[in-house]
Parts: sequence; structure tokens; C-alpha cells
Amino acid sequence: MIRKLADIIDKVGRNRVLQHILFWALSFLVLMNILKVSADILPIDLIYTAFFHLPIFIAVYLNLQILIPCFLEKRRFVFYGALVAATITLGWLFYRFLFGSWIDFIFPGYYFVAYYNFWDIALYLAVYIATTSLIKLARGWFRLKEIQKEKTLTELKALKSQVNPHFLFNSLNSIYSLARKSSPVLPDVILKLSSLMRYVIYETDVEMISLKKEIHIIRDYIELQKLRSSDAVKIDFSADGKFGGYKIAPLIFLPFIENSFKHGIKGGVKEAFVSIKIEVTGGVINFEVENSKGKSAVVNDEKFRGIGIENVKKRLELVYPDSHVLNISDAKEKFRVLLQLQLNL
Repeated sequence: MIRKLADIIDKVGRNRVLQHILFWALSFLVLMNILKVSADILPIDLIYTAFFHLPIFIAVYLNLQILIPCFLEKRRFVFYGALVAATITLGWLFYRFLFGSWIDFIFPGYYFVAYYNFWDIALYLAVYIATTSLIKLARGWFRLKEIQKEKTLTELKALKSQVNPHFLFNSLNSIYSLARKSSPVLPDVILKLSSLMRYVIYETDVEMISLKKEIHIIRDYIELQKLRSSDAVKIDFSADGKFGGYKIAPLIFLPFIENSFKHGIKGGVKEAFVSIKIEVTGGVINFEVENSKGKSAVVNDEKFRGIGIENVKKRLELVYPDSHVLNISDAKEKFRVLLQLQLNL
């Protein structure tokens, strides 16, 4: 029963003609009970109510089809107000002529009079114009929000599609380096990479994902990087706080971590290091990554340097527009990223 009712509401919401028919049908029922001359509904009540709607009908659609698009939506408020006042005045005149003489020629067997004065009719017209205007503007506002949401989701999918191949490209480079060296850790690296790629390809096509799972993947990625790094590189990682129950946009931190390994352990730095800290306190996550900087042209002049980070910046603006703080410090010998996010439950 509830599902059928929901289907009916959905169909009404999609059918503009049906919405208008239902609105005027409801209006007819309400006004008929207001305008009837006795306790019972007589044929004259039906006729009077139908014709009483004519000036209202004309005023409403004149406003919806011409005045709002041409004046209100273009912020010509003074012209719009003046034209609405003129429409109400013309509606009153139409009512006077309609019930003063014209309707007698159409229904000579009945006796009709223009019972209501100017202010009565003006009130009816103003209420209908205001009500239908609000409905139209509200529908337009919700439609705009829907379009913006669709645009945001499209942009997010596009950004994710750029992040994933970028991640794959960097990971394959790691395997290539190990394969050339015939490294004995290559099988372990392939297994970890398989797990990472399964996560990136199949589990991140959602708006939010478990923070606990995201941190687990970050641990695996760091372990993968440790396998391909020399013992001279200092790699520190810490994750503190309660992660259960919180959700986060997927792959927000990983590009920064990728970048830290990519540029922190190359370029002939004697004391190369990468330091990653994650802390959750009171529904806020603080992410910090710091790395040494190499000086070789390979590191500093790469064609695709920073693609992942630029994508993350755009995603942060879309997903966390008013609930994130990002600070990037690019010093001579050290690169540092501080990111603070308000977490979702």
C-alpha cells in the first residue's frame, strides 16, 4: 500500500499537466464550498464557481508564463510589482464585466450578480498569484539543486577516474623497478598491489566509505612502499583515535601519501624520510604528511607531477566545501601537508 502510494506521488511529481489539473480541481472544490449560496450544492453554484475561476486562471498563467520569466527572474522587481498590480486590476475589471453582463447572455435562465467588490477580488487574485509563484519558484529551486547535485556527482566521478589510473600508473612503476632488480619481495608486492587495486577499482565508487577501511588500505600502501625502499629511508606512520563508525570520502589521503613517497625518497637526499600521521578527535580527523625533497630534474620537472593532489583539492571543494582545512608547505628541503576534515557518521 505504501509502495503504491509512493509510486502515485512519484508519477504526479513527474507529470506537470497532471499537477496543474489536480491544483485546479482542488481549487474548484474549495471555492465551490466558499461561494455556494445554500447548504446544498446547486447547479448555479457549479456554474458560478467555474466562471469565478476565469479571471483567476488568466491572472495566474499570465504571471507564470510571462511576468515571472520576463521580469522577476531577471530581477526587474519594480516592473514585476507594477505589472502584478495591473494584472490584479484587469482581473477585477474582467470579473465585473463577466458577472455584470456577459454571463447573462450565456446562461439566460439564471440570475448572476458581481457580488464581490474590488478588494475582495484583489485578495483572491493576490493569494492565487502568490501561491502559484511560490510553487513555481520552489520547483525551480529544487530543480536547480538537483542539477547541481548531478553536476557534482559527474565531476566527482570524473576526478575519481583520473585518480585511479594515476594510482595504477605509479604502482606499476614500483613493480617495474622491482622486476628489473629481480627482487625476492616481488610476489609480496604483487599481492599487496592486487588488494589495493581491488579496493580502488571495486570499492571506492561510493560517496563515503568506512574510515577504518581507508586507513587499512593506507597501511597496506605504506607497507608496499617499504618493500621497495632502501633501509636508509626513514618511514614513519601512526594512526591514533577511534575510527569505528566514521565515514570518509574514498581516496582523499592516498594521493598525498603517493606524492610523499614519489618525491621524498628520490633525488639523492642523504637522509630521506616520509612521515605520516593520522589522528581522530571529536569527529575531526587531522592528517599530516611530511617528506624530504629531492633535487634531481627527474623529481622536480616531471610532466605529471601533482596531478593526484590537484584532483584531491577539487574533490575536497566538492565533498567538503565548508568542512575542511588544507595547508600545503613547500619549503626548500621539505614538503608538508596538513589536512583537517569534519567526519561523517
